[in-house]
Amino acid sequence: MNKKNRLYYYYRMFKWKILGDRTPIAAAIKITQRCNLKCKHCTWQNKITKDLSFAEWKNIIDDLYKQGVRVIVIEGGEPTLHRDASQIVEYIKSKDIYIIYITNGTQDISTINPDVFWISIDGMRDTHNHLRGPNVFEKMIETLKKNQNKKIISLTTLSKTNAKDVEPLCEYFSQSNLLYGLMFHFSYPYNDIKDPTLNAVERREIAQNMIQLKKKYPKLMNSESYLKTVGGEKKCYPWLLVVVTADGKQQQGCMVRHIEKEDCSKCDMGCYGELSRFYEFKRDTNKFWSKNFGLPRLF
Repeated sequence: MNKKNRLYYYYRMFKWKILGDRTPIAAAIKITQRCNLKCKHCTWQNKITKDLSFAEWKNIIDDLYKQGVRVIVIEGGEPTLHRDASQIVEYIKSKDIYIIYITNGTQDISTINPDVFWISIDGMRDTHNHLRGPNVFEKMIETLKKNQNKKIISLTTLSKTNAKDVEPLCEYFSQSNLLYGLMFHFSYPYNDIKDPTLNAVERREIAQNMIQLKKKYPKLMNSESYLKTVGGEKKCYPWLLVVVTADGKQQQGCMVRHIEKEDCSKCDMGCYGELSRFYEFKRDTNKFWSKNFGLPRLF
């Protein structure tokens, strides 16, 4: 059924809410875990070094579609390093599935055409380069300048290192046409990451400040409903998302489980936060999904 058809999503909501169905609506597929960077807050790079073939990914995508997935996030590692990255995108588009493509912005993306790019921007120049490597900020800005015909949103993973850069990023990119919007979420404290994560009180304070910043910077896209839950108790519906690692292993639910046992009290990742608020019929979160992906406004 067409991805813009409201009736389809009402049908899925009916199955979830009334019939107790637990099929996923979104998938995060790590088409490679190879990466050209060594970011201090990442646990995923280079843990799986052999990529699946295009044919293998086609079979996985077909299976995800049968499960009910209608939004796919392509990520890594650095997904542009997969030799068939463009073909994978085109095949997903042929299934009428929305595509979000996450990249670090250091590679050529001119031949890749998802519905939207999320480019990792983890602070202003000095902070970003500290977290990701020398001159990475400059390469990322050059990529933005070369691809202004594409819909590109920043994705910032917040930690103790870059929390101070939230408003400077909003200010910097609100004065240019390089980004369609900015998104923020919070780093999870995996056991092997080198970047210090924020505690619950710190996350809550930052999120409350972001609610105020939304009034000043319309490009700040996070929903207020999500931000209000940060650092506090909330319900999560992780079954809405299925994660596929670079070896093809699927797991519906929390992506942390691919690495280690999860601790929900330490998690404010935006992927689950925004998706869970959508499931709870939060109007502004539905607007967030609509602006990001073009999905229909349901309520």
